[in-house]
Amino acid sequence: MFDFMHKVLKEALESCDQVEIYGERGDVLSIDLEREEVKKVKHVKSTGIGVRVVISNKIGFSYTTALEKAKVEECVGHAIKQAKVSEEDPYFSGLPVSSKHNSYKKPEKTFDKRIVDLLEGGSEDAIDYCKEMLTGMKEYEARKGVRCTPTEGSFAAAFDETYILNSEGIETSDTGTYVSAGIMVVASEDSSEETSGSEGKVSRMIRDIDFGWIGREAVKIAADSLGGKKLKTKEIPVVFSPRAVQSLLAYTLIPQLSAENVQRKQSPYHGKKGEAIASEILTIVDDGTMPLGVNSRKMDGEGVPTQLTSLVEKGVLKNFFYDSYTASKDGVESTGNALRGFDSLPTPGATNFIINGSRVRASKDEITGEIREGLFINDVIGAHTASRASGDFSVVAQNAYGIKKGELFPVKQVMVAGNMQEVLKRVEMFGNDTRQIYNVVSPSIMVSKVQVVS
Repeated sequence: MFDFMHKVLKEALESCDQVEIYGERGDVLSIDLEREEVKKVKHVKSTGIGVRVVISNKIGFSYTTALEKAKVEECVGHAIKQAKVSEEDPYFSGLPVSSKHNSYKKPEKTFDKRIVDLLEGGSEDAIDYCKEMLTGMKEYEARKGVRCTPTEGSFAAAFDETYILNSEGIETSDTGTYVSAGIMVVASEDSSEETSGSEGKVSRMIRDIDFGWIGREAVKIAADSLGGKKLKTKEIPVVFSPRAVQSLLAYTLIPQLSAENVQRKQSPYHGKKGEAIASEILTIVDDGTMPLGVNSRKMDGEGVPTQLTSLVEKGVLKNFFYDSYTASKDGVESTGNALRGFDSLPTPGATNFIINGSRVRASKDEITGEIREGLFINDVIGAHTASRASGDFSVVAQNAYGIKKGELFPVKQVMVAGNMQEVLKRVEMFGNDTRQIYNVVSPSIMVSKVQVVS
C-alpha cells in the first residue's frame, strides 16, 4: 500500500503545498440471526483512500474506493479543485509533522491471529459461536411459568489495516482485529406479559468473549424484568450499569469534552478548564494505548502517536480531546485523538474513555444493599435526544429495577431526567464490574439523587 501511496503523494505535491494520504483495508464477516436460524451471512473486503491537500492554507478533500491509478488521480484532482475554491483558514497551521519525538508503540492485545484465520476459513466456525450463544440462552433456568425465546442476534469478526502518509514526514501503519456478538431475548409469562432483554460484547480477541454467558445473561435480564411495578415520581438514588453509563455519556459528556465543540461554545465546559466539574472521587482519562482497548491504536487518524490523556482529575477539568487543527487553535499539542475513516476528515473524539474512582469499589449487591429507596438501570432508551450544549436529558429506563431496603424488584414505565453536569457532581460510589461498552470503559456508578418520572 505504501508504494502506491508514495506515488500519489509525489504527483499531488506538484500542485499542492502539503498532502496527506490515508488508506484503509478491511475484512469483515458478519452473521445475522433471526430467532434460532441464520438469516444472513455477509463477508466483505473493502479498500479506500482519502486525500487531503493544502494550498495556501486552503483545504481540499476527496476519497475513492478504487485503487486504480486513473481513479486515484481523479480523486486527487477533486481534492485540489475543492482546495482552490475554499476560503483560507487562519487557524490551520499545517499537517502534523514527523519528529524525533514521535514515538509509536503498538498497544498490547489488539491483534488476534485466530480472527484472521476465522476470516480465511469461512463462516462455519462463526456460526458455531452463534450456536454457543443460543445454547447459553437455553441453559439459564428462569422461574416456573416463564418462557424465553430469541428474537435476533449477531456475530461479527473483522481485521483492518490503516496507513497514513503525509508530505511532512509521517509514514506509519497499524493493524487490528475485532470480534463482537450479541443476542436479544423475549421473556413471557402465563399472564401474556412480555419483556425483552439483550446482552452483547465486543473485544479484540476471541478468547475474551464467553458466548454462552451472552445468551444466559440476555435471558436473565429479560426474565427478571417481568412483573414490573410502577414507581412514584421523585428524586432518588440511581445506579447506572456500565451499559447505561455508556449510553448517556456518548451523547453528553464525550462530545462536550471535544475541543471542537468547546471552541464553538457548544459545550458547557467552555472556559472551565481548571475548575471542579464533578465529584472529587471521579477521575476520567482517555487512553488510546490501553491493552485490549476496542479503540486502541499506535497512532490516531493523522499519524500522531496515541497517548493517555487526563481529562478530569478528582473532579477537576484538566483537558479536552484534541486533533492537530483544534490543538493549533488553542496553542497546545494534539492529544492524539483525531478520529476518522478514509471517507472523512479527522475530528477530535474519544478512544477508550475510562471512568475511574478513588472510593473503594463494591459489588452490585453491596451498592444496592446500602440504598433504602432507589433505582438500578441496565440501559436507557432515547439518549440521542440529550442536549450536548446543555447536558439535559430525559430517557426511558430499560430493564430497570426498583430498590427497597436493599432488595430489587422489576419496574416498568419509568423515565429518568436530569442534567449531566449535575449527575457528575452527585457520583457517590463505583461498582467492581468495569467493562468496555464501545468507547466507554466504566463500572456501575451510583448517583445520590436523580429525578425519576413514572
